[in-house]
Amino acid sequence: MFLRNRFSSKTAPTLLLGAMLCAGLISYGSLSTAKVDLLQIPAIPSVHATRSLLLDVERVGNNLFATGEFGQILKSEDNGKIWVAGKVPVSVTLTSVHFANDALGYAVGHDGVVLKTEDGGVNWVKLIDGTVINQFVLNALQAKADKLQEQVDNLPENASPETRETLEVAAEEAMFLVDTAQGDLEVGPSKPLLDVVVNGNGTVFVAGAYGQLLKSTDQGANWVYLGERTNNPNNYHLNTMMLSKTGEIWVAGEQGTVLVSADEGETWIARKINYDGSIFALVEAPETRTVVAVGLRGNAFRLPFGAAQWEEVNTNLRETFSGATVLADGSMLIVGSRGILVRSTDDFRTIQVVRRPDKLPSASVVQLNDQEILLAGLRGFKTLPLSEFK
Repeated sequence: MFLRNRFSSKTAPTLLLGAMLCAGLISYGSLSTAKVDLLQIPAIPSVHATRSLLLDVERVGNNLFATGEFGQILKSEDNGKIWVAGKVPVSVTLTSVHFANDALGYAVGHDGVVLKTEDGGVNWVKLIDGTVINQFVLNALQAKADKLQEQVDNLPENASPETRETLEVAAEEAMFLVDTAQGDLEVGPSKPLLDVVVNGNGTVFVAGAYGQLLKSTDQGANWVYLGERTNNPNNYHLNTMMLSKTGEIWVAGEQGTVLVSADEGETWIARKINYDGSIFALVEAPETRTVVAVGLRGNAFRLPFGAAQWEEVNTNLRETFSGATVLADGSMLIVGSRGILVRSTDDFRTIQVVRRPDKLPSASVVQLNDQEILLAGLRGFKTLPLSEFK
């Protein structure tokens, strides 16, 4: 089975950008059932890559990078006219790419894979995958369980029955989680990473399904598992991350989960949205620092700088939002299913809605120039004029 636990339920389509990304899961799963280990098979450059499933597109200086199915990482040095595939050691679907500078970049994807390039995307190497992450998780849970059991063993004889029962139950629950993590390790890598960011200090953060959250302060040589620091006991999927203008790390995912860290991931503050669905994209207004979170079925929320509560935005839409960017003029642009494009010039107080002519879903968007944007999605790239919004 491709992904365990919640992925087998009706919530599966909500994780990886709705139906569009499920297309990627289905094709990937069909290969997995054939016992093909895509972590061991290098990506094969394809002339059709620019028309295949693409899940992220990012600008890095004068270059553009895009990631998608079958391990494709594409680079354009001429603003999207010509795309060249990098040399990638895996064939799993890749969900996100982010660069620290023109040369140093990272990409993540299915099976918990983390890749790195030091030559501007020409060559990529694998740093870790889901097997390593599963071991991190098992080690963290085992340490917690051992600590709780030690507290049980050291309880004084005059401890109250309530205290003893509470601690024993906690220790039993911790051991149950250890057993689950051991099972995950035996199954092997199966949980996707969904986003990667690099902050101004060069610290790399990766996040993904089942609460996966890790960081590296040495360009991927060593990793620290952060899942135990986030107060995410249900291991809600973490779908997206954002770097704020002041260097905070924002993470969002299932059940309106939003987490913020101002200290390199050491501690996290919950900024939960009163919403039981998934968030797939976060974006911050450059001037006012208002944060906008978007997700399933047209749900959108805004958090003005300094505000304590999220404000729900009535979009009157049912499409799922999956990607976001800030344009050069400071306006926000959101993309999603059924070709939806939503632009706001006032921090999402009001919105302007258009659709791409082919009605295909978009996963990510980047501005090409003063006149055009580039969409990445189900059938590759699509260029649209910004005049569509006038």
